[in-house]
Formats: sequence, C-alpha cells, structure tokens
Amino acid sequence: MKIKSIVNDFKATMLNCESEAIHIPGTIQSHGFLLAVTQVNYTVAFCSENCVEFLNKTHVELLGKNLETIFSKADIENIQQQFNEFSTDLLRPFIINYNEKTFHVTAHKSDEVIVLEFEIFAEAKMDLPDLFIQMKRFAYHTERADNLQSLCQDIADETRSITGYDRVMIYRFDKEYNGEVFAESKKDALKPFLHLHYPHTDIPSQARELYLRNLIRMKVDVGYTPVPIYTIDGVLKNNSNLDLSMAILRSVSSMHLEYLKNMEVGATFVISLIHHKKLWGLISCHHYSVKHIPYYIRLAAHLQGIFLSSQIDVRQLADEFELAKETGKKIVDLQNLLINNPHILTQKSILLKLKDLINADGVILHYNEENYTEGNLPGKQERDELINWLKSAKGSHSFNTYQLYKHYAGATQIANSIAGVVYLPLSDNNKNCIVWTRREVEKNIDWAGDPSKAVNKKDEILMLSPRKSFEIWKQAVKLTSEEWKTPELKEAEAVSAAIQRQLHLADLQAEEKRYLTLNEKLQKVNDELANMNWISTHDLKEPLRKIQVYGSIILEKDGAKIPDSVKENVLRMQKSAGKMQALIDDLFTYSKVINDDKKLDLVDLNEIVEGVLLDFKENIEEKNITIQLHNLPSVYGIEFQLRQLFLNLIGNSIKFTRPQVTPVISISSEIVTSEKINFASQKFHKIIVKDNGIGFNAAYEEKVFKIFQRLHSQTEFMGTGIGLSICKKIAELHGGYIDAVGVEDEGATFSIYLP
Repeated sequence: MKIKSIVNDFKATMLNCESEAIHIPGTIQSHGFLLAVTQVNYTVAFCSENCVEFLNKTHVELLGKNLETIFSKADIENIQQQFNEFSTDLLRPFIINYNEKTFHVTAHKSDEVIVLEFEIFAEAKMDLPDLFIQMKRFAYHTERADNLQSLCQDIADETRSITGYDRVMIYRFDKEYNGEVFAESKKDALKPFLHLHYPHTDIPSQARELYLRNLIRMKVDVGYTPVPIYTIDGVLKNNSNLDLSMAILRSVSSMHLEYLKNMEVGATFVISLIHHKKLWGLISCHHYSVKHIPYYIRLAAHLQGIFLSSQIDVRQLADEFELAKETGKKIVDLQNLLINNPHILTQKSILLKLKDLINADGVILHYNEENYTEGNLPGKQERDELINWLKSAKGSHSFNTYQLYKHYAGATQIANSIAGVVYLPLSDNNKNCIVWTRREVEKNIDWAGDPSKAVNKKDEILMLSPRKSFEIWKQAVKLTSEEWKTPELKEAEAVSAAIQRQLHLADLQAEEKRYLTLNEKLQKVNDELANMNWISTHDLKEPLRKIQVYGSIILEKDGAKIPDSVKENVLRMQKSAGKMQALIDDLFTYSKVINDDKKLDLVDLNEIVEGVLLDFKENIEEKNITIQLHNLPSVYGIEFQLRQLFLNLIGNSIKFTRPQVTPVISISSEIVTSEKINFASQKFHKIIVKDNGIGFNAAYEEKVFKIFQRLHSQTEFMGTGIGLSICKKIAELHGGYIDAVGVEDEGATFSIYLP
C-alpha cells in the first residue's frame, strides 16, 4: 500500500494567479479533521494528518480501513441515513462519540467519495424558541426598514448579535465585481470600513465561483498551519484529487490568509448573498482573535443571509417604485400630447418633455437624416459624429452606458456634456433613432487602499501578495455620468415605441400627401397623353392614307410616262407610309390595352384561338403550316385583350418560319405552381405556344418583351417591335406573366401564366 500526500504545491505568480485551483488545496484547517470514504464499501480513501490528535490513530493506520473498524455500527448507520433521507445540499449534522470525545460531523458527496468532517462538539446551540425569536425580529426589521440599505444595516447588527464577531459587514458587488461595504456593525473602538470600496482582485473569479456553491465559510484561526491530506495511490478508479469545494474545513489560499493578516484579522465567517443565481454580495464577519462558532450558530447566521437574499428584489423594487411612478406620469402626459398629432414631435416643448422623461441632460431625435435637439449638448459636428457611430456600431440594437468613453473614442472630448447615453433605434432600417444623454459627474470613491496596487510583486520570482496598505485612498472618477436606473430605461423603451408609431404615422401622412400631389400630376399627364393618342390615331392616319392614295394615282395614271427611278421612289414612299400606319395601329392597341378598364369575364381560350387561326387561314395554307391545338382552359379575363395576345403570338410563329422546314405550331396548356417569388405557391394555367421557326438567341429572352425591340432586321420579316410588349402587358393585367425561350434555327416557345 503506497501512501502519498495530495497537498497542492501550486505557487501563484503574476502569470498564473487566475489558474489557482483553490477547490483542491490538499489541506484543511486545523480545528477539525477529515476522512473521505468510498461510497461502495466505506473504505477510508483520504485522511488528514491530524487524525492522530483526535482519534489517537495516525493516517497510516486509518487509510484503507473500513469505517466499521473505527466507529460503532450505530455511527455507520447514522452516516448512511444522511444520504438515504437528505439532499447533500442540506448538510445535516450528526454526533459521533469516540474514546470519550464527542464530535460534530457533517457529510457530503464529492465525486467517488463521501467526505466526513469532524469538529469537537460544542454545547452551545439554538433551540426552537431562539429560532422563533430570530424570525420574529427579522419580520420587525423588514417592516421598519424604509429601503435596502436600512434593512442591510439591521441584518448586520442582528448577525453580530448572533455570532459575537467584532465586525460584521454587508458587502455588495457592482457589475465588475468591485465591492462596497454597504452596511456595517462593529465594536466602537474599531476603525469604520463603511462605504469603502475594494477592487475585484480582492476576491478572484474562482473564489466567487466557490461562494456560489458553498454558501458559508469559516476560518477559525487565520494563523493556522495547514494540515495535509493523504491518500492511497490508486484507491480511486480515475485517481482523481479530492474536491473540497463543499467542505467546511477546506484550507484557504495563502494569498487570502496574507490578505487577512495584513488587515490584522484573526478569524472570519462569510455568508453568500445570492440574487438571481448570481453572487450579489457577502455578509462578512471579522474577529481580531481566534474564534470558533458552533454549527447551529452558523446556521442561525446563515438564516439571516437567506432572509436578506429573499428581500433584495422586494427592496430594490420598492426603492425604484417612486421613480417609476414619477416617470410613469410623464410618459402618460407625453403620449396624450402625441396622439393624432405626430408633427409636434420635433417641437422644442415636446423635446423638453422627452429629455425630462428619464432625467437626462440632453436629447437628440434623429429623424429623416435631421437631428432635433434639446438640452446640454456639444456642437453640431460632435452630435453628428456620435449619431453616426451609434447607428453604425449599434444598428438596430438598443444600447445604454454611463461610461461612454469605454465604447466610443470621441467621448473624452465631449464628456462635459455627454458621458452617458441611452440609444434606442426607431425603425428597422436603422434610419431613425433617439438618444438621451447625461453629462459627466465627477465624484470621489474611497478605496480601502490604492486599487492600482491591489496585487504586489515580490522580487524576481513573481510571487503574489495582497496589498499591505488599507489606508483610505481617494480616487476622482471622471468621464462617468450618473447611472441609468431600471425604471428610467423601461420608460425610455416604452416612449420609444410610442415615438416609433408617431413617426410612422407622420411618414404615412407625408407619403399620402406626396401621392395626392403625384396623382394630380399623373392625371394631367394622362389627359395630355389621351389627347396625343387621339391626334396620333386620327389626325396622323389621314395624311398617311392620302400619301398612299396619291402614290397609287400617280402610278396608275402616269406610270407609263415617268422614269423607273421615280416609280421606285413612289413605291418606297408608299411602303414607308404603310409601316408608319402599322406602327400607329400597334401604339393604339398598346394604349388601349393599358387603359382598358373592362371587368373580367369567363373566357373560353379554345374559342379565342380557333378565331385567331381562322383569321390566319390563308397564311397557314400558303405556308403549309401544321397546327397542333390541344384542349385549352377557360379563364377569367378581357376577351378583346386575350384575343390580341394570341393574335400576336400565333402571328409571330407564322411570320418567322424557316425555309425548307415544314412549319409546326403547337398550342397546349397545363396547371402549374409558379416558381417566381412574387407568385410563390399560387397555381396558374400555363399556356404554351411553340414553333419550329427561326427562333432567337437565348441572350434576348428578357429583352424580347421590351417595346420597340426587334430581334430580326431582315426585310422579309416586317414588324414594329410592339407586339410582344402588348403580350407582356396583357399577361400582367390579368394577374400573370409571360416568358420566352428561344434557340436559333430551332424555334421559340412562349409560356403565358394566367391565374
């Protein structure tokens, strides 16, 4: 059997202090002894060296032995009962007698073992009447206290009365875990620590973590010599160290002991104050000589901590209640002013109310790229730069701070007017926002020693030691505003929602006015276009007809007399006039499609297509075109427009045939779900007009529907470039769309999607 020490010889340095494993020191305090037994068969796996002082047996004699060989069967059953009936969180104490000595024992599980901690039993205890009186006194304190600080003072006085320590402090943490002595009860001769501040380095993160798990800690003698713990090599499966996180006797970091010695403290007792599962503060008891208090006294003091923890929320809410009532009245008044009157939001009187709403020094309402301001603020350039940074850095997320300099580089130049801000966006697109500001409030903080010297170097080996000076060190805190209180932040969020609605309403009203103005302008333009349409379709067509008629008369009467060059020019003139007349006819059709307001009727597309094919009968027979007409659906639409649609599509297929290839035109339909995002999951009739003509380049599939877009410049393919634009407009007016697929020298496919 190989026995070894588990003492953790870790040496804290400037480089590794945050890594000190204070939960596995491998030693205990000397006012008790420790045995850790396996959960399977109660074999002693760990044993403190000082067992010999209490049991007259050395650790060598105890390690590897079963508890039954050390204590009585009744004692073993008592230990077993603790784990059968109670949670380990309760740490129910029990009594064990050994060699005419009585021990007070607590037990808890730690990994693979049960840790048993033994202290000499003390007769002093609190009976039921004492506990009743304690609870009654607490009820009295809670009724009497006007605020949280007053209640903490009462708890400090009561805890000192129960425990008998020289000094009891209620220690409260801020967000960075710097501490403040929030309340204090002490002997008259002692120097006060009330309102002193301590840097977060006084209680490292790993220590705070243990305070969250083990809620009471007692150090009987700061000058004790740590007692090493021994184990049998290989006794546990994973050969792990002994985790003493929940142990009462756990040894203390040498750093902390030196810290207490520097304060001339002889003994301590600490109770954790937990709020929302976080370490809110501590009840810290100091004694200036060695002091041991029995377990029941510790529990009574712990009860004070539980009482206080239960009241933190209640008291903080009570402290905030008056402020909430005051700001609540302000927000109601403001909302009443804004109802149905959004445009007054930028007025000075409203901005003043906004500023006062959360007790700010200034307010900036950023609306439509303009800053509307009120209060103590820097110049325009500094304001603009701050707003631009907030919009860029925080965007659509709200933000508040009382130390702007920690976030914004330009804060140091404007601290006399802006040291703290509350930023709330007022639109999803990060366009509008509101910013409340507070100026710098310079104040002095009393530190218990210089916080910059919280940790001192020792020579070249970089050992750590706490600062030795606990004299009051004053620090002037600059670039900091008054902190924003919770009710103020809540009211700011509430009023920002109201402002957001008002700005949205103002935007809607401005948009409505803009649309009314635009509508009037469009109406005038439409009237002018209607007049031009009349001119183009009536006044312009008449001269074109006359040009064609006079040309025919010249050729008929004087054809034999005039030279061939003149005849050719007359024919060109007639042809140009014909093209112009066709263009005017197509423009008239396009205009008619756009402005047609006829209601939708059920239209049989089979009848429409058959009528169009009948119109093209001579062309179809002349080119020997094969028509493959499948059954088409009935749709709701405007009959004239749908006829025009198929007239253009079928006309194109007839026009653009290929030589030496038998033309085939296929017209079919199917029901589909459109893949276009604007029509996602909507069902459509897909009408397909497909031919095997000359086709077109795939690069023009989007351009083909643009007005005046002609893809074929050959003279044999006459056209105006408006026909497919008419088709696109008709499809859109029917709640659908059209697309095209072309392959040169293979053909074209046009697909019309109609609801």
